[in-house]
Amino acid sequence: MHTTDTRQTAPTTQRVGLFPITAITAAAAFALVLTACGGGGDSASSGSTASAGSSNVSYTGTVDGLGSVVVNGVRFSTSGAATVDGDDPTKAYTKAFALGTTVTVTGTVDDSGNGTATTITVHGGVRGQVTAVDSAANTFTINGQVIQVDSSTVWDGSTTSSFGFASLVANSSYVEAYGVLNPTTGVLTATRVEEKDSTLVSAEGYAFKGAISNLDTTAKTFDLTIRTGVIAHVTYTDANVKPTGATLANATGVRILVSSTDAAALANASNGATVNVTATKTIVKRERFPEGNKAAVVGAISTISSDRKTWTIGDATVDVSQSPTLSGVDLATVTVGTVVKVQGSFTNGVLVAKSVASKRSDDEQRHTEGVKLYGVVSGSTAASGSNLASFSVQGVTVSIASTSTLTLPADGVYAEVKAQQDSTSGKLMAVEIKTASSVAAARPFEVYGTASCPTGTAADFTGSSGFTLNLRNGTTTVLGSAASVEIESGVNTSSALTTPTCVVEVKGTLTATQTITATKIEVKARGNANTRTVSLR
Repeated sequence: MHTTDTRQTAPTTQRVGLFPITAITAAAAFALVLTACGGGGDSASSGSTASAGSSNVSYTGTVDGLGSVVVNGVRFSTSGAATVDGDDPTKAYTKAFALGTTVTVTGTVDDSGNGTATTITVHGGVRGQVTAVDSAANTFTINGQVIQVDSSTVWDGSTTSSFGFASLVANSSYVEAYGVLNPTTGVLTATRVEEKDSTLVSAEGYAFKGAISNLDTTAKTFDLTIRTGVIAHVTYTDANVKPTGATLANATGVRILVSSTDAAALANASNGATVNVTATKTIVKRERFPEGNKAAVVGAISTISSDRKTWTIGDATVDVSQSPTLSGVDLATVTVGTVVKVQGSFTNGVLVAKSVASKRSDDEQRHTEGVKLYGVVSGSTAASGSNLASFSVQGVTVSIASTSTLTLPADGVYAEVKAQQDSTSGKLMAVEIKTASSVAAARPFEVYGTASCPTGTAADFTGSSGFTLNLRNGTTTVLGSAASVEIESGVNTSSALTTPTCVVEVKGTLTATQTITATKIEVKARGNANTRTVSLR
């Protein structure tokens, strides 16, 4: 889905017939409810006020489109939205959003289906060393926690070319897996697997996800099921429970960060073992459910009432008694642990379901919708021998099938792309490519990149000659002289940096080849070049 601006000429369109390819699944932590990008941390607004002709929404799901972000089929403008970091909910998320990441978005959606995000929370994944790989079962473990993958899982390698399941090496590879957790078994169904550096994992902390049981608030301990037969007995401190003010309770979904020593102990634990670990941080997955908001939640059912009319999914209570539309689900026989997508609205803090779909039914819908990308083309490469033609938008590489009638877009042009993931190769294959018939036809979009910022002030971005924005694949020029510039709180403005570089989000339109005229520039982070502080991933 793309936003339509009636003030602009419609782009020219190339089409090729749809083919049955598994799209990216929707899920996160326990349940997912919508997200976007911008400044701010845990103090961000918890909702938005809908204008006439728009509705307040709270959606949790995976990111399946970029430039803004697309979640649950809605394209959300992210400019100005407050973000929450998955590793520290008191801080803003300063990286570029990525396909398959699990998020929660609150905001508004107008009658045309165009969204504006007000808050975006990124739900961090299970992170650490790959300790076992089972190709027959399509599973692997991260320090003993089981990760299930399928043809819809997004794979993103930082150093490994064509990173995928076959790239994983037990006791060698380091990754972070995002997705939906079955709190009973501890198995995470991955929507995204991201390659990591071992040094980075040690610095960020080894991460596990689970549902609290046997909570003892006096002793400051609780248990998590890491995998069937292995329990982590977690010692925590109130000061390290995040976000600030969050409380722990049995059945609450949490993500804990632990040391490499504790992670190794969990990986090596035998069946039936309880392993004592210390959480350096306990992150509570806390949704924002404003009254009356329309919502979509994807996750594993954790409880079903005796009359089968009430469920819990993550921290959402769901009322399924009002005859919701069903797709692939039988309310009389559905069991705890089943992954479903529920859509409805919140009344008295309860999500009243209007529709309930099984994961398979939801996946089939996502097959049709595909991945959507909006932005500047870079890395355009013609087909050569067995290598398919390919190009990048928003740092995501898209290939064109040899049998396709689509035309390879040139570097530096604006494009709107619909793609689907090939279940065999894992590549994103273009289904539709729209390029502007003239530079004036380009629609507004948002893009993340890095740029030199010597002074750490707005002057770095508002010069008449513009500045170079470094993308994950390629570069583009940004004209910022007419843009509003926001330096977000917490950004390092010190003059002591030797190679000062900023992570920025730019909103604007493509007004010439490889040139974006910006209307808004948000500075997310500042640090020395080639350091973690200013990494886009």
